[in-house]
Amino acid sequence: MDTVGEYRVDCPVPHQLDDLAYLGIVLERTWRTPVHHHDHFEVCYVAEGQGWFAIDDTLHPVRQGDLFLTKPGEGHQGAAAGDTPFRLSYVGFQLQHMHGLEVGYHLVGMRRVTPDRLGLVRQACDAIFDELRAGRPYHTVVVEGLFLQLLVLVLRAYSTDSQADRGRGAPLRPAVREVLQRLHADVGHHHDIDELARDIHLSRSHLCREFRRHMGVPLGHYMRTLCLDRAKHDLHGTTASVSAIAERLHFSSIHTFSIFFKRYSGLAPLEYRKQARTAEERPTSLNPEP
Repeated sequence: MDTVGEYRVDCPVPHQLDDLAYLGIVLERTWRTPVHHHDHFEVCYVAEGQGWFAIDDTLHPVRQGDLFLTKPGEGHQGAAAGDTPFRLSYVGFQLQHMHGLEVGYHLVGMRRVTPDRLGLVRQACDAIFDELRAGRPYHTVVVEGLFLQLLVLVLRAYSTDSQADRGRGAPLRPAVREVLQRLHADVGHHHDIDELARDIHLSRSHLCREFRRHMGVPLGHYMRTLCLDRAKHDLHGTTASVSAIAERLHFSSIHTFSIFFKRYSGLAPLEYRKQARTAEERPTSLNPEP
């Protein structure tokens, strides 16, 4: 799969790398993955921006340079956060043919966020994608070696990290989890903080305080940014009209949508679409220089 916002390869080397299920890169500020389970391990690397993951009821904020690990059977979800560019690499894998490494991954406890201090995991991820996309002679052999290297580098990062308290995560309050689910299930301008607070039986001030404590940003800012980023995504990545996008995001009129968009982005919707598409036509690199 190769789209504007994501590049993914499923089982890139059949029969030679059966343990490697898939690899992908997300280049989308509005990225969000709902609650899901899988029967394999998954490592995510945040190359740019910030966001969050949650395993069951435990919240794990992540930022540029962080690794995040999930184990087989764990229900988890995640999303980008803030108003900066977001880039995420992810690798799904089983270790049925590498029992020594499998034990090591199972021994990783609740400390699921750890920094890639030397940038070695990022280098390995970028090198794998480069080999897969270039298709040079013997690239499958190179990918196999890089994949094994990646597995070891991730385990070393977890075994040497001393920031145990940050990586362990914090309990995600049911109220915050409920708000996140509502906001992401139907992104738009129609959400109201007072109404959200009433629905989950909290006062407005209590909800805002809890949300900021857990997510690191004010609830109103999070709501505006989520709506704005979805609007940018639709303007850039679809052919929908401005009026259709405004309706999809629950604005009362195209005029109201245009005022909101220009206030928080600095451009009118059609101006943004034109600039975004012009920029897309310029040569880009999947692996930009740091």
